Amino acid sequence: MSALAFTVRGLGFWAPGYPDLAAWKARLDACPEDQSATPKAELLPPMMRRRTSLLTRMAAEVAAQALRAGGLDATGATLVYGSVYGEIRTTLDLLAALLVAGEPLSPTKFHNSVHNTAAGYVSIATGSRAGNAALSAGRSTLAMGLLECAALVAAGEGDVVLVLAEEPLPEPLAAGRRWGPFAAAFALSAPGSSDMPVTTCRLEQGPNDMSLAPARPAPAWLADSPCAAALALVDALAAGAPGRVALEPHLAAGWQCALGAGA
Repeated sequence: MSALAFTVRGLGFWAPGYPDLAAWKARLDACPEDQSATPKAELLPPMMRRRTSLLTRMAAEVAAQALRAGGLDATGATLVYGSVYGEIRTTLDLLAALLVAGEPLSPTKFHNSVHNTAAGYVSIATGSRAGNAALSAGRSTLAMGLLECAALVAAGEGDVVLVLAEEPLPEPLAAGRRWGPFAAAFALSAPGSSDMPVTTCRLEQGPNDMSLAPARPAPAWLADSPCAAALALVDALAAGAPGRVALEPHLAAGWQCALGAGA
């Protein structure tokens, strides 16, 4: 496959203690004291927002940030949502209810348990006329999400926003694995389609240089997240310098994103 080129027009970010990209860029590597913080998610109307999970609220928050930063029309941009485990906490709540004799299943939790929950809520809230998609590809979710978005841009589908969101796994699925919640979003357009400041990028496949560490390693409380590779991409794009980011750092060879300098 030939390399796919695109531009990144805007970013979004949320994690406990880091409500936006500016806060993340200025971060300390210590774990925020308040891990119970939730995003404002003002893109969603209050009645709708109260029915949603942390995952959906994170996705809505960063999608709105990226749309705003990129100057994109929320009703016309295609949104692609990536999450390894999706609404797993809601799904486990439903399974737990099944074990209780006579316990009725919550209709709200039932329709909130699907992998494209965030896609549905955001498209309803914005009146979107564009398509959306939700995908999961394990630790390659960032790479496959970016590939999907780059292909849509190359096919002439207009502006696209990739949203990555992951929340902590509940027990017993966690099995000792721990990471904090976070979400990131990337507003993409075709090269030459914007007069705004953009970063030119190119997706390529090849060997990963395992000796090259990220400029700023992920904090310990996020390092084990299955979507942690998105943190390095956010940092690289926010820095604005040419470089190369491994989208699948767990593989000896995989998809990479070349940034800037005629990428």
